[in-house]
Formats: sequence, C-alpha cells, structure tokens
Amino acid sequence: DRRVPSGWSVVIWLIVINASTYLLNNLIFYSPQRDIFALSLDALKSLRVWTPLTYQFVHANLWHLLGNMLGLFFLGRMLLDMAGPRQVLRIYLLGGLAGGVLQLAYNALFGPDALIIGASASVLAIVIAVCTLVPYQRIQLLLFFIIPISLTLKQVALIIIASNFLTLLFSFSTQGGNGIAVMAHFGGILFGWAFIRLGFHDTRPVPAKPRRDSSFKERFGIRIIRDSDPKSDVSTPPKKKPFVTSDVDAILDKINELGFQSLTDDERLTLEKSSRKLSRRVDRDS
Repeated sequence: DRRVPSGWSVVIWLIVINASTYLLNNLIFYSPQRDIFALSLDALKSLRVWTPLTYQFVHANLWHLLGNMLGLFFLGRMLLDMAGPRQVLRIYLLGGLAGGVLQLAYNALFGPDALIIGASASVLAIVIAVCTLVPYQRIQLLLFFIIPISLTLKQVALIIIASNFLTLLFSFSTQGGNGIAVMAHFGGILFGWAFIRLGFHDTRPVPAKPRRDSSFKERFGIRIIRDSDPKSDVSTPPKKKPFVTSDVDAILDKINELGFQSLTDDERLTLEKSSRKLSRRVDRDS
C-alpha cells in the first residue's frame, strides 16, 4: 500500500508537499518572491492570512529542506506508530503555528521584521514530542555522517535545546542576526513538549492497525526473550527469562491496538520505567 499515493502515510504526504513546494518555488521559478508565502508582521498587516500555514512548507535552500525532511522522516514515523496520523498532523501544523507566533513576537520586540520560512518549528515539535513520549529509547546516529553513536531520545532533545540556545546567544553578537529563526525553533520545541506532557492529545482511541511482520514491540526497541519449550530437545540450553513482564506486554499490545493516547497515567509510568530499565540493561550488556 506504500507504492501508490492513496497508501502514503501522513509523514510521506508532508514530505512530498514540502519537496514539491521547494521544486516549484526554487527551481522552476528560479528567483521566487517568498514574501507571498513567508510569514512576517508586514504579511499579516497586508492581510496575507494564509502565511502562518504556508511558511511551514517553504525553504530557503536544498540543505534547509533536506535537514528538516530527514528529521520528519525518521522521528515522524516513530510518532506515527505511537500516536497515529491525526496527532502527527496536529503537532506538525500547530507546532509550526506556535513557532511562528513566538518568532513574530520576538521580531516585534527586537526586530527586524524578517521573513520567516521553513518547517523547522513543525519538525522540532514532532521530534520533541517523540522524545517526551519515550525519553529512554535509544537510536543510532551518524556523527558527521561517518561516526556511529548511540543516544537516548532524551539526550537528543537536550542537544537540540542546547544548540538552539547557543545559536540564539550567537545571534545577539551578530549585527542583523544570523538569518535563523531560533525563536520559531523554541516555539516548536515548547509545543511538542506541552502537547504530550500536558495531555493536549486526543484521548479518543484510533482504529486498530493491521499487524505487520515486525510487531510494535520490536519497533519500540524491546526484544522479547521466551523461555524454551519444555517439549523441545533437552540438550538445548535454557534461554533467559522474559525481560518484558506480562503487564508491559499487555500495555504494548494495547498501544498496537488503540494507540499511545489510550494509556492511563499508571500504564505510561510502567512503560517509562520499563524503557529506563531496558536502557540500563543494554548499556550493561554492550
């Protein structure tokens, strides 16, 4: 179902829209006038009321686009598995809106009224939402696209916040700023955290998705170790006891059927403790 547009996920659709906008705006028109779609105080004064939405899909250059789309592809798919397509779309659009509002307020106070473009606030809202949901989940990254490193999502979030804070400090020492809408980034970061942490997500259960070859438990990063079958050959060495307890197993099945938003506070706490325990075990065994 992924081969045709009707089977694309919301993450793929967002990437396609961003890429198509870039192709139309930067390659076909060559020297586009981005103020038609970019967000600014002047744009709102001129009643270009569509710009808080359209600015989230316009990028300055290819690297700007690629950086945002890579984050959206990898972390957006993780959020899609845990929260469903409606939540991903809401966090993308509302996170971008929150980032635009914060950047507009900053520009109004400190100036100048620069054009605001890019999906960075929207993508960072999704990234931080995932980091808030499963802070101790480990992922593999390539530092400088060469050196493999393993980080928890909590560490990824802290690195993102620290780098944006340093960028903000650097902009104060640069005349006219550095051309990066850092406050929009912080707006997306704050929204992604608040959407999950403060319970702004939709509590209605989402329809059950068909199971794939790789279960949610495997995508979540937990490998279930079963006891050996008593009917099997006695010479087979005994395996380790299951790491995932029955209560965690039931919670993961519930997520797979109804979505992450269906969990109670106690179930989320149990899942977070299990994730933290798994991270410590992986560190010990590695």
